[in-house]
Amino acid sequence: MKKLVAGLLVISFLNLIVGCGGSALRVDKPPIGESVIIKLVDGSQRHGIILKKNGERILYMDAEQGKPLDLEIGKIASIAKSDKVYDMEGNVISEAQISEAKSMSKTLVYGLGGLVLGAAVGFGAAAIANAQDANIAPIWPMAGLGVIGAVYFGMKGAKNDREDAIDDIRESRYEESQIKLRKQLEVEKQKLLEEKKKQEELKKEIKKKE
Repeated sequence: MKKLVAGLLVISFLNLIVGCGGSALRVDKPPIGESVIIKLVDGSQRHGIILKKNGERILYMDAEQGKPLDLEIGKIASIAKSDKVYDMEGNVISEAQISEAKSMSKTLVYGLGGLVLGAAVGFGAAAIANAQDANIAPIWPMAGLGVIGAVYFGMKGAKNDREDAIDDIRESRYEESQIKLRKQLEVEKQKLLEEKKKQEELKKEIKKKE
């Protein structure tokens, strides 16, 4: 009986790992902030990043047109993750840029947590089995499940580190874009003031001639 419990303990740990996998993207609950390929019922495709859902419509930044567009959910056949990553203006973020901005903090924390969790499960399984004279050295199940836990949860941490890097790049680019926009508006404002000044001077010249 205790051997069965030990086996179930190991299986439960492995099921926990398998069960942590991601689910398919849903049309009725579009993934906000995700770079996607949107397939429409008419057979066409749209590429970009989902900005928000508003009732029965979604707003997304279209990568081809470089501007936000909205779509009726009823016209969407499916939504899938894109192999490209877009910023908030529909521009591609390269893997090199992501790697440069990516840290290892969550990778290490998650990996260490997985190591400890896996080792604990391995020790418990060995203790239960040895209570029935199985004569299993605890180090082997601890090491095996510890490595499995460290690798899997480390990968989960790496994924979170990558997502954090993408968010940082998007935020940085958005701030740079806003600064450029404000500068452009200031230049245009200055041009209008100069044009207005020229018109006023021209009016004065005309009045003098009259």
